[in-house]
Amino acid sequence: KDIKIKCKVKATATLKQITNIAEITKSSNDSNIADRDNKKTVTIPSDSDLPAYKGNDSNKTDLSDKNYYYAGQEDDDDFEKVILEKFDLALRKFITGVNDTEVTNRIPQVDTSKFGTIVNGKEVTTMTYNHTKEPVRVCQNDIVTYTIRVYNEGTQDGYAAEIKDDVPDGLIFLADNATNKTYRWVMYDENGTITTDSSKDKTITTDYLSQSQEKTAGTNLLKAYNSKTMTTPAYLDVKVAFKVAEPNTSDRIITNKAQISKDTNSEGKDVNDIDSTPDKWNEGEDDQDIEKVYVKYFDLALRKWVSQVILIEDGVQKEKDTGHYAEQEPEPVVKVEVNKKRIENTIIKFRYQIRITNEGEIAGYATEISDYIPDGLKFNQADNPKWKEASGKIVTDQLKDKLLQPGEQAVVEVTLTWINGEENMKLMNNVAEISADKNDSNTHDIDSTPNNKKEGEDDIDDAPVILTTVTGSAPTYIALIAGTLFILGAGAFAIKKYVL
Repeated sequence: KDIKIKCKVKATATLKQITNIAEITKSSNDSNIADRDNKKTVTIPSDSDLPAYKGNDSNKTDLSDKNYYYAGQEDDDDFEKVILEKFDLALRKFITGVNDTEVTNRIPQVDTSKFGTIVNGKEVTTMTYNHTKEPVRVCQNDIVTYTIRVYNEGTQDGYAAEIKDDVPDGLIFLADNATNKTYRWVMYDENGTITTDSSKDKTITTDYLSQSQEKTAGTNLLKAYNSKTMTTPAYLDVKVAFKVAEPNTSDRIITNKAQISKDTNSEGKDVNDIDSTPDKWNEGEDDQDIEKVYVKYFDLALRKWVSQVILIEDGVQKEKDTGHYAEQEPEPVVKVEVNKKRIENTIIKFRYQIRITNEGEIAGYATEISDYIPDGLKFNQADNPKWKEASGKIVTDQLKDKLLQPGEQAVVEVTLTWINGEENMKLMNNVAEISADKNDSNTHDIDSTPNNKKEGEDDIDDAPVILTTVTGSAPTYIALIAGTLFILGAGAFAIKKYVL
């Protein structure tokens, strides 16, 4: 005679094998004769000993022999074992492309050596995935392709029915990108509502690896891990592409998160992962991962200073170096003293150096430099063949083809002539600015806006000169500390005088 009993495996069960024992605990017959070969009650092992339980001590010890019948302790008891299959998917995220350049050094290398061992009293249920998380250096407007790889670490086949990826500030999801279309990504706003407006998206999801999206039978099914026949677990990939925008983080690092948001078993039904909770970010769980990019910045800086004073008197030209240099802050004022009686026969020119420095992390060009000539000075084309007048200023594009690598510098010169006249005996401040720049990624300068004449930005600088009259015979120039101009009225300042 048969009887049946149905049991459900607990969701909290952790044993690899579950042993169930049955025994006749009471029997009777008309003659009241005891069972002839069953004399004792079955001894029930502790839970920790059940996986190794084999009934009678005379039974074979090789529990892997599936063809051998294991008797009970006596013939009125018997046991049956089931192997507890574990559902366990793990996720890894890594960058595999920047624009048209393939990235191959971030692919996870799987280490299974500790998997399944007991550490600090607990079974290690996650394999080790060795791959760098050092941020990938990218530029604004770069297209970054991420690969999201799902591994099956469990002993149960299943599907990653849905994968979720966040859209952090600094990354723009490209709805029309071919990769994103292929992998069926859908955008959601902050309320979890589907949107087609990329300015409102907060998360994206895909069902590309679900059972419902299989193109052929078994295509998306992640087969269970078998340590005897597999060196690494089975895995499947999805990809997603983002465009890099200017980050709003102080460290310029953008962190992108991905996780499995829904699991199903081989029949497409909901299932519990043994060590992760889908669609919930819990630090340390193996169904989620991050990837980082560092956004490089573009920064061209300009410094200007007077390098020479040129005096031409009665056809005789004299040049004198000022000794000024780019890093002087503030630059001393160059003062030139002119004989009052010989003004009409005196020509004075100032030679300026304009240095462009790439202080950023992206190579680029200063495609145009502008110089704003102050009243009292004039531009002579013959002195400046590489400059031209335009819109009330002078401009040059002589560096337009000079690619400045990070840390590299380039210098241009401009010479301006004093307009003779006592009305121009005054302080004249000549300003130069980067009025146009470019780089291959169309990244804006991090701290300056070209051609806006905004004081305080590092792409603009000035160089002051002043002329005065004297009654002596020899024109001279004197380097003044800029701050002393404020106390000229008091007449109490120190000067260093050079005779030309």
